[in-house]
Amino acid sequence: DVGYGCHDPLHYVPDSISYFHTIRVAVHFMDAESGDKNFSKTAGKKYMRQLIADANKKLLNNKKMNLPVGNDTPNLNPKFRYQITPYTEDPTDDGFYWHYDDDLFAFIHKGRYRNNYKKDVIRKYALKQDSIINIFILPHHPDSVLTTTYKPKITGIALGTSLKMSGLYENPNKPWLASTLLNHEVAHILGLNHSWISNDGCDDTPPNDNCWETTGVSPCDGIISNNLMDYNNQQSAITPCQLGKIHRGFAMQYYKSRKLVEPVWCEPDLKNPIIIKEDVQWYGARDINRNILIEENASLILTCRVSMAKDTRITIRTGGKLVLFNVELHNACGDEWLGIFKEKRGGKEAAVEVYGASSISDVRKSLE
Repeated sequence: DVGYGCHDPLHYVPDSISYFHTIRVAVHFMDAESGDKNFSKTAGKKYMRQLIADANKKLLNNKKMNLPVGNDTPNLNPKFRYQITPYTEDPTDDGFYWHYDDDLFAFIHKGRYRNNYKKDVIRKYALKQDSIINIFILPHHPDSVLTTTYKPKITGIALGTSLKMSGLYENPNKPWLASTLLNHEVAHILGLNHSWISNDGCDDTPPNDNCWETTGVSPCDGIISNNLMDYNNQQSAITPCQLGKIHRGFAMQYYKSRKLVEPVWCEPDLKNPIIIKEDVQWYGARDINRNILIEENASLILTCRVSMAKDTRITIRTGGKLVLFNVELHNACGDEWLGIFKEKRGGKEAAVEVYGASSISDVRKSLE
């Protein structure tokens, strides 16, 4: 992954050849041993399927940023979604799990027995945390709800590659209320910080007063943020830089989020080549599952790791050029690709220029 600008999130902003990534999730319902403190299996599955569908819809309908006022920040397709994924190949395993545990079934977000930050339920019941996001649905503790100072609000927290959500059972007919919460917490898992502060790593998420809604009273008397990572009543906008941070995680081999998505880059698409018709430079790390054709008088400059799927190749027409700057050109899936083919015509041939600590590996056919 190392090379010029390989860590810059702006080099990973989704473009026309970026994949639409599928993030695996599994859903756990925590209940008391009596079995009456959370959704029934039928109701729980219906609720979470609707919630996840709405969360995916909100991602797809990424809104334009409200701030700064008068901004021209693009609202791009985030190019990722969630899919409920079973742990096993068992045909009866549908990715939903129920656990009955009097000690761990409840969520408490305030007070002496506060447990929202505790990972005990995750340590006991989460599986495949390196490849699946485990979503735990917990009711607020019945004893806490009986007090006048405790509000059973919709809330959640991301812990590692798992997350806990509560308040859903208390709002059984409104699954959409928690869909932005799911997107917010998953975004934490994918590498995003809260954006109302000044050090979230993105210049297109301006610091703000983190107003939940417009109140008519300063500082919440004007236009407020609608960014997903602020605490507001919309949480509907994700900026290019934020998307770049997320997709950098999908592209960097040592990032935890890479293993949470389906490796679509491993399956070759040999019918739709990437055609380079002019001078092009790819800055970020890439996983390519298509043939690359560099046309005459065009060039492709690579500056970070590039994986080529099995049975794919890079073809350079006469007068075309491929340039490698500190690039690892390989296959990231344990397979072999076909290598680089240079066209020769009229006494001329295509060019390959290699600089720095570049390497070419996992090739079934030697460089020609």
